[in-house]
Amino acid sequence: MSPAQLYKNQKRLTEGPIGRALLALAWPVMLSNLFQTIHNLIDTFWLGRLGKVAVAAPTIAWPLIFLVISIGFGLTVAGTALVAQYTGAGRREEANHAAGQVVAFMAILAGLAAVIGVLVARPLLSLMGAGPDLLEQAVSYLQIIYAGIPTLFSMFVISALLNGVGDTVTPMKMMGAAVAINIVLSPLLIFGWGPFPAWEVAGAAVATVISRGLLSVVGLYLIFSGRLGIHIRLRHLRLRWETVKKIVAIGAPASLGITGTAVGFSVMTGILARFGTAAVSAFGIGSRIVSLALMPAMGLGHATAAMVGQNLGAEKPERAERAAWLGMGASTAILLVASVFVFFFRGSLIRAFIADPEVIALGEHMFALTAIAFPFMGMMQVIIGTYQGSGHTVYSMFFELFRLWVLRIPLVYFLGFTLGWQATGIWWAMIISNFGTAALALGFFLSGNWKRRVIKKAQPTTRSTAESTVGATAAPTAEAPIILHK
Repeated sequence: MSPAQLYKNQKRLTEGPIGRALLALAWPVMLSNLFQTIHNLIDTFWLGRLGKVAVAAPTIAWPLIFLVISIGFGLTVAGTALVAQYTGAGRREEANHAAGQVVAFMAILAGLAAVIGVLVARPLLSLMGAGPDLLEQAVSYLQIIYAGIPTLFSMFVISALLNGVGDTVTPMKMMGAAVAINIVLSPLLIFGWGPFPAWEVAGAAVATVISRGLLSVVGLYLIFSGRLGIHIRLRHLRLRWETVKKIVAIGAPASLGITGTAVGFSVMTGILARFGTAAVSAFGIGSRIVSLALMPAMGLGHATAAMVGQNLGAEKPERAERAAWLGMGASTAILLVASVFVFFFRGSLIRAFIADPEVIALGEHMFALTAIAFPFMGMMQVIIGTYQGSGHTVYSMFFELFRLWVLRIPLVYFLGFTLGWQATGIWWAMIISNFGTAALALGFFLSGNWKRRVIKKAQPTTRSTAESTVGATAAPTAEAPIILHK
């Protein structure tokens, strides 16, 4: 991306129609999420041809994978916030420095996670109760995925940095290409078609790592070449303690929020299991349907994060606030339509996944109640995006943990067991927790505490220094450390 193109892209977010800019940022994120869903479905489809053990191996390994993903994904939120705010401020050299610091720090973290993960995969799966018939295939799958963590983290980093400069199309194209490669490779490596080995479950993991790895190489080349609005040079990779502290301060709360959510849902699933397999199945199918319904809200949440970050960087908090309100309004309206659709067609939606009458009945009852909460979930996605884009991720973490650990899980126990409502108590706990957290998050949003930038004003420089930094506005020299809020 040329300097002129970057300038035009920045102005699109900090000037002009807000709605058009939000839509332009959001729809590629929606497609990226859809591509990821397709990837998971394709792998499940092929492994299902090998039997239930082949399907169960990735399933039991998934919580362990998700814990690592939550760390990587959460820390890359710092990349989006810092790059967006420096870009909005017109300080390209500092944006590039922050991007390089995120890349270097995440590379070290990914290497450590890969080595440790491979070593502990077997004992962790044994602790989770994987039986003799399942353990070996689950271990092989998990070890391969863990060995490929650097490729997974690279995709997260590239997407986060490009989101920061307002480019969500390139990550969408990369995700689409990765899924296309995986669709071709998976059956070849699972079944051993043609000259390929029949690796079965391990083949699915290898296909995932290869597809992500190829696109990671391409993505890293692009951001190091400067063609996409980020131009990382070798000097940007030398870690500076002040910048690393800022990355951790912004990213760690996001990671904790995602991890807490994952653990919370695991606990809730365990509680559901006490009400029978049918309740667990209904909840599992319902979660897939909710995930599809939330895709537009998630896209708008990412778009709002980029808009808020860049406008705060440009010292335009009023425009950032208008973007957040517009994002909330659009997300709430879309989820309201989705709630009406799911409410009236809930039986058909459940039957599309399963024919068991008990599961269908429970699923219909679940959506007859929980569909009411969809609009509040949409609002919350955008408010979380607002806090992530502003860099104040402690609040987004708090909203996530409050929803599950303060409201939902205690309510599940009280309504499900104390009052004896069983599965119905869980459905009501979901409604109350989503409504309560949305109201709390909206209250914090209205306080305006998210409007403070996490970058300081540029320090005065001499004329020669300013001229030596191409495309930057009052940026430090290449050798000077980035100065951030302590």
